[in-house]
Amino acid sequence: MDIGLREWLIVIGIIVIAGILFDGWRRMRGGKGKLKFKLDRSLSNLPDVDDSTELLGPARVVDREHEPSLDEADMPPVSARQSGRDAGKKRRHSEPYQGDLQLSTDEPVPTLLDPVVGDADDAEAQPAKEQAPVEEVLVINVICRDPHGFRGPALLQNILESGLRFGEMDIFHRHESMAGNGEVLFSMANAVKPGTFDLDDIDHFTTPAVSFFLGLPGPRHPKQAFDVMVAAARKLSQELNGELKDDQRSVLTAQTIEHYRQRIVEFERRQMTIKQR
Repeated sequence: MDIGLREWLIVIGIIVIAGILFDGWRRMRGGKGKLKFKLDRSLSNLPDVDDSTELLGPARVVDREHEPSLDEADMPPVSARQSGRDAGKKRRHSEPYQGDLQLSTDEPVPTLLDPVVGDADDAEAQPAKEQAPVEEVLVINVICRDPHGFRGPALLQNILESGLRFGEMDIFHRHESMAGNGEVLFSMANAVKPGTFDLDDIDHFTTPAVSFFLGLPGPRHPKQAFDVMVAAARKLSQELNGELKDDQRSVLTAQTIEHYRQRIVEFERRQMTIKQR
């Protein structure tokens, strides 16, 4: 059987293709070995897992012991802070200011020149009580250190803040209520005769001194009324540069005030003795 040129070319092509496939297969086997060798060398240089948990651990944990942190429990939520502000506002509105009195809204409030007067029907239905004659008078004088004396507008503002209201005999009176209602606790007169005040000319009014006085018998609770009178006199002296004096024009000391209180106690004791007879 004769083999022609065509057949030889086919055989040679098959051999060449087989050689190429064999060479490729050999290269692949050799590359896998080299890759495995390189990986083994790289892994051999890595530290053990037990020696460094930060590098090979399943989760990388960073030490933040020295870093500042804020706990959510330490910070109130926005709603809590807002409610705190609202509560503070309500508390400020609910708290009374110094000198406030819880007066009924139905209670009429007098003006300076128009004090509250009871209805005519009530006056007719309830006959006025006969006031007992005054046996004792407790007096506190406030003398101005300024040679020009107390000026009318400043004096008026000060005593109005203390709850005194212009009334009978053209002098000022402190009632049970700051609005000018209830019984009279004590009064304040001008120390200069005739002892009255002219409100029509108050802007030009001046006086060297005023006198606070409380009569016995008088208010139902004279000791409390006396303490209110002392507070009003002190306020006037402190704010308008005055000096407190007793009924003898001597300096009013703590001992003098205590002596006044003892006079009230003795008067009440005498009144109780008279009633028991």
